[in-house]
Order: sequence, then C-alpha cells, then structure tokens
Amino acid sequence: MKARTMFAGLAAALMLAGCSSMPSISNPFEQPSITETYISQFRDVPIPAPMSTIPSETLVTVAPDGSKFGLESFSGRVDGTSLANIMMQNMARQGWQLRGSSVGVRSVQLYEKSPHYAAIFYREGVVNTSMDVWVVNGVNVDILSLVPEMHNSGAVPSYSGSGSGFSGAPASSYTDVSSGQVTKLSE
Repeated sequence: MKARTMFAGLAAALMLAGCSSMPSISNPFEQPSITETYISQFRDVPIPAPMSTIPSETLVTVAPDGSKFGLESFSGRVDGTSLANIMMQNMARQGWQLRGSSVGVRSVQLYEKSPHYAAIFYREGVVNTSMDVWVVNGVNVDILSLVPEMHNSGAVPSYSGSGSGFSGAPASSYTDVSSGQVTKLSE
C-alpha cells in the first residue's frame, strides 16, 4: 500500500511538472485590443489593428491629386459595438465630423471632412465583424441645378428609337405617366 501511495504521488508530481511546460492555449472568446491602429488605403481613416483587409471586396481608385476614393472592406474578431465606438473616436481625431449614425446588428456611421464624405458600415456576425469603409468626393451642388425636376410630377423620361430597337439617344420629350401627356423639353 505504501508503494502504491508513493507511486501515485510521483505520477502526480510528474504530471504537474509536465503541464507547467506546456504552451498556454488562448481563449477563443477573448476580445483583442482595438486601440492600436494602422493606416490602410485611405490616409486619414485609422483602422483598428485586429481588422484585416479583404482584398477581393475592396475597390479603391486614385484621383489626379493623389487622394484615394472607393470602398475598402475589413473583417476581424472584435465586438461590433466596441469597433463602432473606437472608430468614432479615431475618426474625430483625424478631423472627421460625425453627421449621422444608426446602431444595431447592422450599423452605419456617416462622416464629413470637407470636401470628402465617409460612410462606415458594420455587420456583426457570429464569429467576425465586417466593416466596409466608403470614402467619396463631395457632391458639387451646382451640378444639381442641371437635373430636371421630374420626380414631383410623376414624369418618366423616354428614349427615341426606330421600330423595336433602342437607339440610346435621349428624346427631347418625356411622358407624364399620370396623364399620358407628352411634354417637349427642347427644340
């Protein structure tokens, strides 16, 4: 009996010694720190370090002045609410002004930094959170005065063509759907 107790004690000591030299296993549910950032495609949009670029869902173009516009997609194992909060702080530090937001399982934040706009969309999944960052040039309001105001009248523009084919050239008139009346736009 004494030998058995001694053998059990020796086996337990060896097992404890062996377990202490094993590498620790990380907790898969532990959230990484999102306070560290890096700059990706857009030079004034800081991205939290745990978020990785998804190249297949990214489309960025370069303007003649070197600024970049378009969409960059990211994914990472972070909490969506924490990500949205840290992005709000990071964007404010870079001079972006928050113009609106909607929070939920799918959230959006709209920012302005004249003459540019940024829209950040968040989708929280079971394991990962996705983030789409859109950066666009501002709309030239003078160009809006050139757009005809047909949306209030119910008018639909029509296109001219011969027979059943479509010529692709815009017509010089449009048809008001509600009355069926044709209105001439220009001579």
